[in-house]
Amino acid sequence: MTSSKFPPIAVIADAHFHDLYGDYDFAGIKTGAGRMTARRLTDTVRSTRVFNESYDALKAALEAVVARGIRFVILLGDYSDDGQVATLGALRQLLDGYTRDHGLVFIATVGNHDIFGPNGRHHAKRLLNADGTYTIVASDGGFVDDDADGMVVSDKMYCPGYPAALQALPDIGFFRRPADVHWETPFGADDHPEKRLYLVCSNDGKNQYKLMDASYLVEPVEGLWLLMIDANVFEPRNGEFATGDAGAFIDSTNAGWNAMRKHKRFVLDWAKDVAARAKRHGKQLLAFSHYPMLDMLDATTHDELGLIGRTSSSERMPLPDVAGAAMDAGLRIHFSGHLHINDTARVVKDGGFLVNVGVPSLVAFPPALKIVTLDGATLDIETLSLDHLPINPAIQEQYRIEINLTGKKVGRMLDADHYGQFLSEHVDQLVVYRYLRREWPKDLARIIPQLNLGDLLVLSQCAQPFPVEDAVTLIHAQRARNGAVVTLQALSEAGGVTIEQLDAIPVLALLGDWYRLRMGSEMALDRISPEQLRAYRFLILVYASAAAIKTGGAQERFGRMLRMMDRYLSGLPSRNFKVNLLSGEIVSGPD
Repeated sequence: MTSSKFPPIAVIADAHFHDLYGDYDFAGIKTGAGRMTARRLTDTVRSTRVFNESYDALKAALEAVVARGIRFVILLGDYSDDGQVATLGALRQLLDGYTRDHGLVFIATVGNHDIFGPNGRHHAKRLLNADGTYTIVASDGGFVDDDADGMVVSDKMYCPGYPAALQALPDIGFFRRPADVHWETPFGADDHPEKRLYLVCSNDGKNQYKLMDASYLVEPVEGLWLLMIDANVFEPRNGEFATGDAGAFIDSTNAGWNAMRKHKRFVLDWAKDVAARAKRHGKQLLAFSHYPMLDMLDATTHDELGLIGRTSSSERMPLPDVAGAAMDAGLRIHFSGHLHINDTARVVKDGGFLVNVGVPSLVAFPPALKIVTLDGATLDIETLSLDHLPINPAIQEQYRIEINLTGKKVGRMLDADHYGQFLSEHVDQLVVYRYLRREWPKDLARIIPQLNLGDLLVLSQCAQPFPVEDAVTLIHAQRARNGAVVTLQALSEAGGVTIEQLDAIPVLALLGDWYRLRMGSEMALDRISPEQLRAYRFLILVYASAAAIKTGGAQERFGRMLRMMDRYLSGLPSRNFKVNLLSGEIVSGPD
């Protein structure tokens, strides 16, 4: 079979499916569609994903796949909310239905939200009551929330470990299926869990475990090899723990490929053998794992450390050595999720290349899946947006009841006309309730809400560094100087904007768009007005020409922020594009 005859493949990352009408031994809220078990909007605005909307988003993605006549669907990890027993059961029922009714074939890799260690771990969630209060539903009675209106303890909220969580979804690729042309693991052809174990130990040597690795190679159609890598790493902690205790393991969230090289080197050795065999036998090889192999943030990590410090994003970024190891293994194309980012990264070295396609989440901005088509020596990638999905009125009604009770400010989220707008508004709330509160330095977080883009222009023209804590006062003093207004107007007009336009845009709005570009790359441009984009590009040029980063102080911090924004704007194509499988060249495709 020639590569041009390979069927198209849909790639869905980070669906985070929550069964909105699931049975968690909780009464829920009576609606026309059944009893709704909804999460709080209060929790949503400080989470990097939305919860309740996942129920409709995954169904919509699968309907789009069916409408395109696509059969093969990659689930790129974090397919479940948090791996709860009841959630996995509902997800199995949903996926089995699409297999039965439409012939879909699911091929999955596992993520950090789907499973935990050998024995699993407890979970607790706040679920809404009809009056806007909430009940804690937990798998263990030890969870305490004094503000909850009640508590339900249910085993259905427990997240299993290896292999139980995989066996809960037996037909999504982790185990051999009769229709597979070829199937193997790093350990051989046997798919039994006890034949797929590796040894991992803590640094102090006190805790050793044999854990299952869920990686596999599958040939769904003749000539096409899909390398599905389990890049979860549950490293045992130092110290004394009961055998299998969840507390004995470091969460895999920040481990990824950096830890893979230390604890699961055998997977890379196996991948090298697979790549060599693929080349020898004329197979087309594509690799998939939940975690990125390359820096997916346009080489901005150094600036991020200088601007914000260490964040969850910088902790999750693979080191440069990972790319070298992957290229040495013969991998050329890799798809990843985890970061909820739509972007494309590439490394070219010594005549070889590695392309990492970042697939966005269905439940974060921008909501989309990828459609992959092989055409000879070209990999054609289309990004299919879910922006158009309607808002679920039952969820919105319950959110309004909750907000009327709590008084929580959620911006314009409840005024959104469709799903894409809802998630875009969610980004603005994340800026307020998560990023500025949890990740940004307090000095910057304090002044950003007080500034507009005109103030940043004033700041850029100051030769002496302004301490961040004094910036607001000093900017106002600079504005009051004789001739300042005329100078600023002339400078801005030379850049195609006016000082009035700059003054009308808060830095908070810039920060929201900064995060949209960070998460969506070129897809974010759908949500940024031409006027605001022109203002941003003007300030990017002004700060670059003023050498603000060398100036130091507040100028340096905002200079780094704007330089990062520039890199988000100028990265590789990430919406619709083509990859030359021989050279690694990437070119934009049609919108």
